Amino acid sequence: MIERALTEKRGVAQLDTTEGVRFTHIAYPVFIGDRIGGVVALDTGGSDAQVQAALRQIHWGSAWLSNMFAMREIDMAVAGRERVAGVLETVAVALRHGKFQHALFEVTNEIRQRFGCSRVAFGMVENAAVKVAALSEAATFERNTPIVKAYTAAMNEAYDHGKPINASTVIRTKAVKTVETAEATKIAPPHPEHLALMVCSGDTDVLSYPMMQGVHCIAVITLEKSAETGFNAGDMAWLDAFTTLLAPIVEQRKAAERSSIARLMSESKKFLEKLFGPRHLVWKFAASLAVLVLAILVLVPFDYRVTAKTVIEGEVQRVVAAPFEGFIGASQVRAGDTVKKGQPLAQLDDRDLRIEQVRWSSERDQYDNRLREAMATHDMTAVQVIGAQLRQAQAQLALVTEKIERAHLAAPYDGIVVSGDLSQQIGSPVESGKKLFEIAPLKSYRVILQVDEREIRHVYPGQTGQIVITGIAGEPMPMTVVKVTPVATAQDGKNFFPGRSQPGPSA
Repeated sequence: MIERALTEKRGVAQLDTTEGVRFTHIAYPVFIGDRIGGVVALDTGGSDAQVQAALRQIHWGSAWLSNMFAMREIDMAVAGRERVAGVLETVAVALRHGKFQHALFEVTNEIRQRFGCSRVAFGMVENAAVKVAALSEAATFERNTPIVKAYTAAMNEAYDHGKPINASTVIRTKAVKTVETAEATKIAPPHPEHLALMVCSGDTDVLSYPMMQGVHCIAVITLEKSAETGFNAGDMAWLDAFTTLLAPIVEQRKAAERSSIARLMSESKKFLEKLFGPRHLVWKFAASLAVLVLAILVLVPFDYRVTAKTVIEGEVQRVVAAPFEGFIGASQVRAGDTVKKGQPLAQLDDRDLRIEQVRWSSERDQYDNRLREAMATHDMTAVQVIGAQLRQAQAQLALVTEKIERAHLAAPYDGIVVSGDLSQQIGSPVESGKKLFEIAPLKSYRVILQVDEREIRHVYPGQTGQIVITGIAGEPMPMTVVKVTPVATAQDGKNFFPGRSQPGPSA
């Protein structure tokens, strides 16, 4: 009858004459708005008129039941809304501060005020043990004090149980009686660490609530107060919602403030758990494969050949530059010619210099004669002035003479002209310091290797190899790497590191 009333959503009556007794089964749904909040079921005897009267009475009385159910749901909704608002406000307190320790201190103070507790403690789980991290109304505290040790023991007890522990004076009284008969019964009192905490603090109610992150306990909150009501089911529901929301925040804030060493140790521990713990077959296979490849690379020898383009140049190259501004007067050699030490290479036009040499020579003679006349007349002022002018003329004459000598460019040593051809530039001007020739020795040279940046790590000084010259490809020559230049050069869209080598014995 009840299922029929729920299905049809109306009052139903069914006559039953079992064993010669006439009675009627009645089921009437009680509505709360558009849904059914309950069903009134009864059995009654009598005539049909009496059954109709009973249905009318149930219909009129169901309005009171509907109002009662509606008020109860409203009260539950208001209580739930207040609980959610309180939880969100307390969670907002945890997010308000930048430092994790300050946030824990504010959270304990907020919980103490909300529940009217005498003290609230917050403990963090580290290495399978709980340590007190914050106490309400206490910015700092000593860990070796009796009260802090009692909190630590109670939190560890809740952590070991893995569920909330609610201890009160009633439990403590029973425990005392149990302790008195412990020698006879050999039964330990329930939650001894919480009872010890109550004895130490003098409060009548202690509640330790583990904070779970998945299946792991990351923290424990311990509340103390002295009240007749203690901690009820509403308080437990509030703490359950609060710890569920706060757990990921605590885990994230704690991880964010870890030191670099702690993060490294944590990541190393996770990595080792994946390698040596259960499951994670992909990690184990990848690690085994990496160890195998590493063993092959270390234990099995392989020959690796590095190829590079080469440039042969003189070990020492001297530059013959223009000694001063002027014009090219003559050129005796060009690139590719072999020269001897002191052999003329080129000559700058020195006609203007010779004219200037004659002018300064004449002025020198004039100042010399005038100086003699001043010395003969004992005119000391004129002697000083003319003497200075004479020295100036002598210096200018020496400078012009030196320029005339330097106008003739000669080879600094025996070698070959690597670059420079002035035969088509006779009469053209040159600037001071302009490179005219490059000369390299014939018997001292070096090889520049253009090693690709991807293979430069395989090249090091003292390494031996072979060089193959295009003109004599069938006769490789031994060489030894002397230096690796740590500066890259770009060529043909690639980066190269130049390495210097010299002819040497092959390994």
